[in-house]
Amino acid sequence: MTLSDSERRLRYLLAFLAVALLVLVYLVRHVLTPFVIAFALAYLLDPLVDALERWKLSRTGAVVVLLALFFLLVLTALLFLVPLFRIQVQQLAENLPDYAGRIETWIQPYIEQISLIDSETIKQHIKDSFQKLGTLPLQMLGAASEMIWKSFSSLMSFVMVMINLLIIPVAMFYLLRDFDRINERLLDLVPPRYRRQTVELVREIDSVLSRFVRGQLMVATLMALLYSLGLFLCGTPMSLFIGILAGYANLIPYLGLVFGLVPAALLTFLQFQDWVPLLGVAAVFGVVQALEGMVFTPRVLGDQIGLHPVAIMLAVLIGAELFGFLGVLLGVPAAAVLNVLRRRAVARYKASSLFK
Repeated sequence: MTLSDSERRLRYLLAFLAVALLVLVYLVRHVLTPFVIAFALAYLLDPLVDALERWKLSRTGAVVVLLALFFLLVLTALLFLVPLFRIQVQQLAENLPDYAGRIETWIQPYIEQISLIDSETIKQHIKDSFQKLGTLPLQMLGAASEMIWKSFSSLMSFVMVMINLLIIPVAMFYLLRDFDRINERLLDLVPPRYRRQTVELVREIDSVLSRFVRGQLMVATLMALLYSLGLFLCGTPMSLFIGILAGYANLIPYLGLVFGLVPAALLTFLQFQDWVPLLGVAAVFGVVQALEGMVFTPRVLGDQIGLHPVAIMLAVLIGAELFGFLGVLLGVPAAAVLNVLRRRAVARYKASSLFK
């Protein structure tokens, strides 16, 4: 089927507009961050709104109820976690000088065996380094507080922060309320002859994102809770921080073990100077990893969606390089969508006369 000149020009125009839109999105990526966060949260919460609608609630009422419960849960978690985290940071800061002394005692025999190096100088450097390290957690908290205070000291910065904080819940409300209507209007823009294929493609992408994004977040949250509880029972310093970090770092394959097991084992050994507590830490990570592989992932995610671990790591790194924190959030979902398009493109290629 040959295209007329008007159809060809229209296609060129649409391609140009698509490229221009991508460039515009890149240029205003910082402004779009609260809207993207609002859309991501709305997408994650939309099935719950649909469930509330099935309980005879209006769409607007369901959205109001769900947003109230969501932000109440977030506020409660912050009120509980922030003081607990601060306590653990202070305890670590108080214990770090003792840890430094223990490490110095362990390595002193090896230093003394090296005759070409002044052992006293080395020990003094180690002591100074750990003294600085001991004040690092509190310095980080102080720097964070100072940064927040400075951001509020300027009237314009204060206004922008407040606007961003208000944009997320407001945008979430309207996106959740009009989610189905927005989908219908976007579908109406698709030419009728392509509508069936477009609906199939969108449904496949939605299925992948539902299983992967929602499922992975649920699995990571469960793992973070179990890691934190298990390390707390083992007496590991900074158990809350390490547990949450290891749980959500598991979104990138094997990264949770690197960011979780290594610091947990090191701090636990420095705290107790015994190998037995390390067995408890290893058991925590072993049990949680076994639950993730045999229970959480099969029940929540079902069949694998075909994203290779290397592809996930690459997607996160490219997203971070191009869009910063926003790219980290969107890297894996974008890779999942591209993977769906890749599968369809390969299927069409193999069904074409060129392949056969």
